[in-house]
Amino acid sequence: MVLRVPETPEHARAAVRAVLDAPHRRPAPTQAGTDEPDAPGSPDADTHAPFSAVCPHRMFEIDLSDLAEGRGLDTARPVGWRWLVHDGAHTIGAVEVADVGGGHPVARFTEGPFTTCTDAAVATVRTLPQIERGYYELRLLHIPGLYTVALWLADLVGWQDLLVPLAPAPPGVQPLRPYPAEELAALLGSRGRRLAPTAPQP
Repeated sequence: MVLRVPETPEHARAAVRAVLDAPHRRPAPTQAGTDEPDAPGSPDADTHAPFSAVCPHRMFEIDLSDLAEGRGLDTARPVGWRWLVHDGAHTIGAVEVADVGGGHPVARFTEGPFTTCTDAAVATVRTLPQIERGYYELRLLHIPGLYTVALWLADLVGWQDLLVPLAPAPPGVQPLRPYPAEELAALLGSRGRRLAPTAPQP
């Protein structure tokens, strides 16, 4: 399987370097950070000892209302870029660079379960026999209305996109399970319809 990442824009890479360089914006090194960082393994990786920013991927958002009305991933909109931040061999957070419509990019360091679960999700999809010969773009999909984040494997050949929900996942959704995108979109759309407020009767 080939996981493709589009060439990252220079302004986004510069924003990541600024976060890693700013002592008040970056995480404190852990004990693992005393080791030498792993090789980035990507031409778009940025290394600022003891941290390295690796695995860049585009971020997308989709409105819960679109899913609830049966619209799929075609309505997802790009909102920026995300790099995982490694301290040695450990993922400790991420740097998200938001697109702000031609202005200066807004970058921030984030941490939490969605970030640390990304490594496990990538490891999971690399072992899937049905996509060994596939060609996919690695993306991240955020559904704010459901507090849901999924790894999105966009099939560049056009067979079938896959979504891998990150933990914690909403009820009825199994984290780290690869779902056909249409199946998970329908499942989340059904949940969104149940959560949507009911219009008052005239």
